[in-house]
Amino acid sequence: MNKSLKIKQSLKLTLEKRKLQTPFVFQLKLQNLSKSDIDTLNRLFLEAKWFYNFIIADIKNRLNSKSEKLKKVEVKTPNGFEERKLKTLSSQIKQGIIERIRNNLKSLNKLKEKGYKVGALNFKSDFKSIPLKQFGNTYKIDFKRNRIRIQGIRKWFRVLGLHQIPKNADIANAYLVKKPSGFYLYVVCFLWKEEVLKEINQKQVPLPIGIDLGVKDQLTLTTGEKFKWYVPETKRLKRLQRILARKKKGSKNYQKVKFLIQKEWEYIKNKRKDVINKVISYLKRFPFIAV
Repeated sequence: MNKSLKIKQSLKLTLEKRKLQTPFVFQLKLQNLSKSDIDTLNRLFLEAKWFYNFIIADIKNRLNSKSEKLKKVEVKTPNGFEERKLKTLSSQIKQGIIERIRNNLKSLNKLKEKGYKVGALNFKSDFKSIPLKQFGNTYKIDFKRNRIRIQGIRKWFRVLGLHQIPKNADIANAYLVKKPSGFYLYVVCFLWKEEVLKEINQKQVPLPIGIDLGVKDQLTLTTGEKFKWYVPETKRLKRLQRILARKKKGSKNYQKVKFLIQKEWEYIKNKRKDVINKVISYLKRFPFIAV
């Protein structure tokens, strides 16, 4: 009982503290990865996919606290079901995946209550995001040596971008993300609202501004400045899509071209995100914006 009371009290204190804080997400890229490192990380994502698909295959019987202790799961193959060992996936990461399934089911039920037609959870052909629930347990950060460690993997990985996290940041959960360009750790941090507002006020221009949304120029300011943030699909993407249409589905060449298309989409997405972020950071300088 004492342990459960302590947990409840700490949760209450955390919730009260979060009211005075605002969340930020910082992206860290895993650097200098060897072939064995990439294989280990790919194995982690593969095991996460096996575990997720195994749970949703029979949610009624498998979605429980006992599932986090599973060391073997059945995987569907062209020759039938085969048993696979979960060597890298830790119990706390399994807990995070189970929590994600429960949250997905809750959101589906809410949509159902609103009158939307809802089906069952779909199986994943590729797992791209692994939840890391607790800082210090599921993942660790070494700020002095610019490196991180993931639970279940012995090796420390060097990362780029740790300088972004302020010293007074309250580090919470994180997500290990797999992209065509590499592996990333998205760290969720909480900063005090007062300090964030002070920084914004210091950078602000005392004059208000008006903005007009358009088609030719996506954004026009009363100062006469114009912004265009539309980034079209590249010629390379269209060419790769034509090549993919001629390949045999499931073949090695099909997978190679598919990976190149994913990489090209990531490049376009990053360009679009960069433009929007720059426009938003510029508009934050003004204390009042009229639309």
